[in-house]
Parts: sequence; C-alpha cells; structure tokens
Amino acid sequence: MKSTTLQRTLTTKYSSLDRTEELTALYCRISNEDMNVGDSNSILNQKSILEKYAKDNRLGTYRFFIDDGYTGTNFSKRPAFQEMLELVNAGTVKTVVVKDLSRFGRNATEVGLYTDILFPKLDVRFIAINDNVDSANTSITDLDYSGFLNIFNEFHSKSTSAKVRSVLRSKAERGERIGGFAPFGYRLDPKDKNHLVIDEVAAEIVRRIFRLYLDGMTISKIANLLSSEKVPTVTKYRQKVVDPNCDWYRESVKNILSRPEYCGDLVLAKSYIKSYKDKRKILNDAKDWLVFKDRHEAIIPRDQFELVQTMLAKKRRRTKSNRHGLFSGLVYCHDCGYRHYFCTGKSISPNQERYICSGFQSKKVKCSDSHYIRELKLQEIVLSDLNDKIQYVKKHKQEFLQLLISKTEKDSKKELKATEHRLSECQKRASQLDVIIKKLYEDNVLGKLSDERFVSLSKDYEHEQNLLKSEILEKSSYLSEQKDRLMDVNRFISIIDQYTTLTELNSSIVNELIERIEIHQPDKSSGKRVQQIDIFYTFVGKFN
Repeated sequence: MKSTTLQRTLTTKYSSLDRTEELTALYCRISNEDMNVGDSNSILNQKSILEKYAKDNRLGTYRFFIDDGYTGTNFSKRPAFQEMLELVNAGTVKTVVVKDLSRFGRNATEVGLYTDILFPKLDVRFIAINDNVDSANTSITDLDYSGFLNIFNEFHSKSTSAKVRSVLRSKAERGERIGGFAPFGYRLDPKDKNHLVIDEVAAEIVRRIFRLYLDGMTISKIANLLSSEKVPTVTKYRQKVVDPNCDWYRESVKNILSRPEYCGDLVLAKSYIKSYKDKRKILNDAKDWLVFKDRHEAIIPRDQFELVQTMLAKKRRRTKSNRHGLFSGLVYCHDCGYRHYFCTGKSISPNQERYICSGFQSKKVKCSDSHYIRELKLQEIVLSDLNDKIQYVKKHKQEFLQLLISKTEKDSKKELKATEHRLSECQKRASQLDVIIKKLYEDNVLGKLSDERFVSLSKDYEHEQNLLKSEILEKSSYLSEQKDRLMDVNRFISIIDQYTTLTELNSSIVNELIERIEIHQPDKSSGKRVQQIDIFYTFVGKFN
C-alpha cells in the first residue's frame, strides 16, 4: 500500500495546471501506527473530507499531497510534504488544508514554525478542518487553541512511541524476535517466526569465512578473495540478484565473524531508536544485549566462534605489505609492557621479519631497548615449548593439575592484595578531595579566596578526582571479575588433548593455545645475545 500510494503521489505532475493560478494543497498523512487505529484516519477518509471542504468553500483549484506510512514527527522525510513545501515557497500554493492538526504533524515546535512563521510570511492560509483552525480567522482564541492542540499531538506521539518501545522491549525479554531480516546464513522458519533455520547455501559462505580467518587469512584478504570469486554479498543474496560485481568489504566480513547468532544464540536489543523525533538507530553496548543461548541450530561450533572472538580482540597492526606475523597481537615487551609490532616489507625477506617493541620509539615511554626478535626464531621457540607442554600434560596430568591450582592461588592472592591496596588508596584520596573542594567553596563564599583562584584550584582538584573515579571503577571491576573467575585448567587440558606432536604452527593453534608472549631485554654480557621469552598459555598462564 505504501509504495503504490507514493508512486501515485510523486508521478502526479502539476504541469497540467496553470502555474500562475493559485493552488489549494489538500494534505493527507497516515503513519504505520495510525493504520492500526481504524478507518477514521485512513487516506480515503481524509481525501473525502478535504475534497468536500474545498468544494463547499470554493477554494478553487486543488491538488492532493499524500504521505502514506510516514511518521508525524519528521517533516524532512515526507516526500509529498516536501513537494508541497516547494510549491509553497514558489508562491504557487496559497492555501493548505488538512483534516486536523495531527495529520499535519506531531512535533509542536516544527508545526509552529510552519503555521506561525513560514505560512504567514508567505501569505499562505492554513486550515485544520476538525480542529476549527483557520488562519484567515484572526481570533486569539483559535490561535491559542491550535497551539494547545500541537502540544497535545506531540505528547500523543511521544506517549505512543514510549508504549511501542515498552511493548517491543517486553517481547525481546521474552525471547521473541522483533521483525527484521534473519542473519545471513539463516532464514525464518515458516512455521515459527521466532525460530531460525539454516539456509545451507549462505551458511556455507559463513563457514568458509570462519575457516579462512582461523587459518590465518586477514579480514581484508578474505573480502578480496570473496570479491574476486564473485561470491554473492549479503545484500545481493537476499535480493536474489545475479551480479558480476560482488564487492565484499572488510566491515561486512568482520560483522559476520562477530555475530553470536552463528553459534546458536538468539540476540535481541542490539540497537534502539534515539527518540520519537530522531529515528536514527543507536547501537547498544554488547553488555546490554539480550542473549538467549542455544535457541537454534549453530552454523559455527561455539569453541570455534569463541576462538575467533579472541583473535578479533587481539588487534593486529596493518603493514604496508599487508602481511601479518603469526604472533601479531600477542607479543609484548616485558620491561615497558607495550605491544611489539611486526616489522616487514616488500624488500624484507622472511628470515628478516621481526617483532620490535613499540615503546622503544615512543616519545612517552622511551623503552631502553628495541627487544627485537625474529619471526622465524620465535616460531622455533614457541613450537618447541608447545610440544614440551603437550607431552608433559599427557604424561603427568594429575601432577599438572595440582601444580597449576597451587600456582593460581598463590598468584591471585598476591595480585588481588596489591589491587585492593591501590583501590583503598584511591578511595581515601577521593574522600579527601571532597573535603578540600568543599573547603575551597566555603572560602570563596566568605571572601577568603578570590574567584580566579577558586576556579583554578577547583579545576585541578576536580580533574584529579575524575581520574581517581575512573581508576576506582576499573579496580573494582577487576576485583569483581577475579574473585568470580576460576582458572579453567580442565579446558586447557581438553584443548591440549587434541594434539600429539606439532610439526608446524598456524594461526588457529597459536591463538587457541597462547594468550601472551613477553620478550625480555637481551643479555649480551657473555659475548652472545641471550634473550628470555615468557609464554603465557590460554586459561593457565605461565608455567615451567
């Protein structure tokens, strides 16, 4: 209905009319929400009332302007209204007639801009039939009444919007889908709109994207590969369009890799409309999403999906050659804590590629040494250590469990104690600042402290206080997480059990088993370059 009406409205040309003749605009509007109210606000009903009024009052040549399915709070997105406004500004339209003020708009401020400012300025008569508003009638009572009606209509729109949002939120909390497309790789179950079923053709594209990323291919390279193979994009696939120009973009691939729906979860409340006046969608923080586990068949196994999220979280620095190191995002300097960047280039051979401390050249940090290590050497070290760990765990599983449990308790106690101490210091200082700022205010009021001095001091103290508040929030959150978190040793063992002896490393193995690698400053005292490497494993940390 919407598209048909729009087409009819926009293709009706004014060329058949004498452009020098004054035109009466009969404006009709109905929103999607109004369609549910009944026939009173239907387009046909409005047209009938407006046409009869125009004929009965001899308003001369008239033309309908119809916006079917458009909200009353936004004027700029109504095509027929904008077309009418162009004719108003051109001096062609001299009378605008609506059934009532709510059909014209539900934003009191914008309605007033047209009815109280623009139309009088251009000598345009405005009539709202059912509200008994006619700008040709200069009665103060009528003008005041129209103002009240505009406010009431805006309130109605605001109230309706709030009710709709509340209903949609309630549905989401019950795990009911709220319209929209099914995620790429799925389709809506024809028997149950709240249930997703796998679309095998699209699902295979999703599986391939995950496989390529787990094998170490970058997001950009995946996008380029899909484009070169003319794999249908999400949009083209949905539209069932056969197009040789299938341009995949980095963000499209990343979005697929990040969707929890692919491991079987239903995710709702990802976004919200900013306000009833501003229809822009705003993304919610991931923590505010409503996630319902295992609501449909998974395309990607959960452990693979979680591994991909871990890899995505470890941001990898782009290189000019678009090559990435196997350990990009995992290597850190032991001394300054800054991440190592992968150094490569078209003129650099594979045996020259290396990791260098980013703090070494930083103006803020100025690390004492580059702590560089070659990619191939690091691969050799990690591969050897991994094989040692695999063999040890397989032979001494119970001993390994006891070792890590005792180590975890010892390390966590020490770390938690230090964090608690710092949190206490921050809270104490924050309380002191409250007293200081209060004293400054009192001295300023009593005239003991000038306004300039008060502003300067309070600004410094408030800045310090804001920094402390951020740190307090951070430390509190960390303590809460650590106290609730248990070292998942069994999960690490289950991963290790998948392997026997590794002959080579790949991106999937590295990111699944390794959490962090720390590079120490090289020791050259013996005449040889000796460098310590600390490897921290997923779930269990560092162990010898």
